[in-house]
Amino acid sequence: MSEYLRIENIKDYIWEFIDNDLILTKKIKYITEKELQFISLTGSTILDCIVSNDKNIVITEKIKFRSILLDIWKTLPIQKILQTSTFNFKFSKENGLNGYYYNDDIKISFQNKDANGTFTEIIKQIKENQYKIYIKILLQNNNIIEFKID
Repeated sequence: MSEYLRIENIKDYIWEFIDNDLILTKKIKYITEKELQFISLTGSTILDCIVSNDKNIVITEKIKFRSILLDIWKTLPIQKILQTSTFNFKFSKENGLNGYYYNDDIKISFQNKDANGTFTEIIKQIKENQYKIYIKILLQNNNIIEFKID
């Protein structure tokens, strides 16, 4: 009787020989921005995230949508945020009134959005400012998606 190892969907792996060993590395299939529009991020969990600028300086590695967006906003002049953002802002300190939250770092109140709205804004700011993002998200249905902009 011969022994064998069966690997299903071998096309989903990159394989190479190193020191007479077969090494398999699962290929990452990144989701597109268009596909993201049809996915609910409600109840999702960010497993990994890194945002960097064009000089590869890390802006954030946070794992909450609002925290990621705030870290991006902190790198920008307030005038640019106001010109490019889809969020509503007030210059007064609004704490919880009508969904507004004041942030001491950017010195402005912004009206909260759900996970999809916040992630849409993150993508908009990434593209607007030529930043990079890699993010891995566990969806509520236990599927994992990965997305990046280089």
